[in-house]
Amino acid sequence: MTTLLGFSKLFNYTASNCLKRVGPAAIFKQLYPALRLWEIPIVEYRKVVPAKDRRYYLQPRTKWMKPLPDQETEIQEWDDEKEQICSDVTNEINNLITTNRTGRMFAVIQICGKQYKVTENDIIVIQGFWPPNIGERMKLEKVLLVGSTDFTLVGRPILNRELVSVDVTVIEKTLSHTITRFRFMPRKKYRRINFYKVQHTMLRINSITVNGKIDEKKEVEGLDRVY
Repeated sequence: MTTLLGFSKLFNYTASNCLKRVGPAAIFKQLYPALRLWEIPIVEYRKVVPAKDRRYYLQPRTKWMKPLPDQETEIQEWDDEKEQICSDVTNEINNLITTNRTGRMFAVIQICGKQYKVTENDIIVIQGFWPPNIGERMKLEKVLLVGSTDFTLVGRPILNRELVSVDVTVIEKTLSHTITRFRFMPRKKYRRINFYKVQHTMLRINSITVNGKIDEKKEVEGLDRVY
């Protein structure tokens, strides 16, 4: 009787140890799906073939990420109907430019890191140091957008400087009003007050014009200037 009782205890101990090792992986995950959240995700690698150069790259992809589309599949987004519409719009814009029926045009220019929306005969103030002197006439080259009542030309990011001309004149260089800068730290006996002025340059927009047709390429486009 004692031998049989000891054998049963040994059998129960061995069976319990085996179930502890096998149970969480085989039984508990099926009964308690929330335990799967504590699993460590395994990052897989997938070969991607770009359509341009057909070189292989390895990109990590976890199990919950959506499958990547086939890179070799070409989606036709341009057809004859859209080509005809684009051609008609281009011809209409060229006709407006040729017959000088564009009306009062506007442009978005960039000067000293800031963008300004301007039209003809506008006066803008540029803050900070700018080298041009009073009376100088110049052509602005960083034009992001030009438009009228019937069309708009958007650059990517800027328009060709041979296509659009924005002529300006420097009419005044002056200083701003006195700006007060006061710094104070409580309970530290620290007070500082400074006065300073910022340089201002005033520009007059003389004209905004589109030179030639918008669909024709210049022969020396981009050869004499690197942006």
